[in-house]
Amino acid sequence: MYRRGKVFNLSVRWPLFGLGSSGKGAPIKGIPSGSVANDLFKRSQYYHPSPGNYAGKSSYGEAAAGAMASTTRPNLGIHLYANKENAWDTYTNDRFYGAKRLKEYWKRMMADRGVRYYFFTVIIVMLGATAKLWHMQQMQTLEGGLLGPKKKAYHSRLTIVLDVDETILSYGDKAFRLKAGLIPRPYLAELLDYLTTIDAEVVLWSACSDRYMRQVLGVIDPSGVRISHYIIRNNDWFTRDHYYEKNIMWLKRSLEDTLIIENRPLSVRNCNANAILLDDFIRGEYMDTGRDHPMNDHALHTIKNVIEDLERTGMSVPEYLQNEEVRNKEINEIPCHLCIRQLPDEIARGVFYFIGDKYTM
Repeated sequence: MYRRGKVFNLSVRWPLFGLGSSGKGAPIKGIPSGSVANDLFKRSQYYHPSPGNYAGKSSYGEAAAGAMASTTRPNLGIHLYANKENAWDTYTNDRFYGAKRLKEYWKRMMADRGVRYYFFTVIIVMLGATAKLWHMQQMQTLEGGLLGPKKKAYHSRLTIVLDVDETILSYGDKAFRLKAGLIPRPYLAELLDYLTTIDAEVVLWSACSDRYMRQVLGVIDPSGVRISHYIIRNNDWFTRDHYYEKNIMWLKRSLEDTLIIENRPLSVRNCNANAILLDDFIRGEYMDTGRDHPMNDHALHTIKNVIEDLERTGMSVPEYLQNEEVRNKEINEIPCHLCIRQLPDEIARGVFYFIGDKYTM
């Protein structure tokens, strides 16, 4: 009876983790000897931050540090966040902290001679490859011109170059830019349809941006079958001033078979033998009359007849324009020095061919 009662006596306390050297239970690290094991799972047992500690602090880090310093009891337990005491040790308000660390890392890396040789070799190789690509591009431009090789074998021998603004269409000037839309010149559709029928190479050449050129193509060539190439403003030919030039020799096409249509004599001053000047087509000048173009504007219809004559006769473009008996009767000529002042002597002795009333003497 005595042994039986001794075994089942509930007043006996069994140690949880065995007996220590003193005969008592081994203390758990971080817990006082008189604490209860259930206190391990109480989150904020030892933290009693005083209210209002965040007031006047410049950052959350200082506020957290103040809360840590205001504890009323020592942190003797195992907190849910084991490293909370060291969480703000590396905190900084320096916005350039990452850049400074990167700079330090770069200095340590560049201190190695092998790393320096590697980066130097990579830079030399990249510079050499860039120079080679630039040289290849320049040689390709010199050989193929601004257009490059022809896209296909065209049935017609002619290459027709058309200026855009104030020649085949009008977008108004600055005063009427908001009111005047993109208006094609009369007979433009007829001219482009004929050029498509004979399968001639048609080039748009304008000192405009790529975005504006795409808007123009969306109006005059939505299907993409009328225009073969287009040239926009770039450093290959545009001089960024009013004296820029459109020389058909830069296209690397046959001069005997190339015709350029322009409204500025200054643009074709070095290829006037292959150029036909037209009157300026500006819709803003006719808006007060309720019309988009003057009554007698049939310049593009005359250009269509000129191209028909070139196809029928087989004559070269300079020869056709120079022959007054064969060329279209609407084509007139005027000495170059009357159109443009201060021209070189070799150009001033030539003539400009034009259609319309702009240069009528």
